[in-house]
Amino acid sequence: MSTELQRVVETLRNTMDMRTEWRMMNSLPAGAQLKDLPADLPASLRTFLTVANGATCGDVSIFSASTAEEMQFYADPISGAEITLGREKWLCCGVIVDDPFFVNRLSGEVWYFPDTGVEWWKSSSFEKAADDFTSFFLRFVAGSCYVDVSATGREDQWAELLRQVGLLE
Repeated sequence: MSTELQRVVETLRNTMDMRTEWRMMNSLPAGAQLKDLPADLPASLRTFLTVANGATCGDVSIFSASTAEEMQFYADPISGAEITLGREKWLCCGVIVDDPFFVNRLSGEVWYFPDTGVEWWKSSSFEKAADDFTSFFLRFVAGSCYVDVSATGREDQWAELLRQVGLLE
């Protein structure tokens, strides 16, 4: 398990307790037991779910182990979509605002649809965010890239919490 991931999640959990709106709008629940997680999850996502079984962090939501399966419709091919996905290769593990992001089941890489002003499934822009889920969480959820993917940028309460703990300048 990544000690950095564990440290950051614990720091965020403890800091959320400082202000009511941080607790009301965000969550980093306790981790799941490894035995309760599907065996076919990419390793880095499995690790994350043992630290926090899902999360709501401002504009980014990460599905819990019990919710993930029912959200896989996002990976189904859509007629007329610019990018063809599929459940065999892609696992939808959460949403950024209203747009899904995915873990490649084979490589473990995390990919997302950057905001281009069109609905995600109509977008031709599908970009790699990180080599693994831990790196994605530390950069895009609990780090400097959060303001690049959030709808409100530096002006929301999650960005404020990140600044409070020194994870965002």
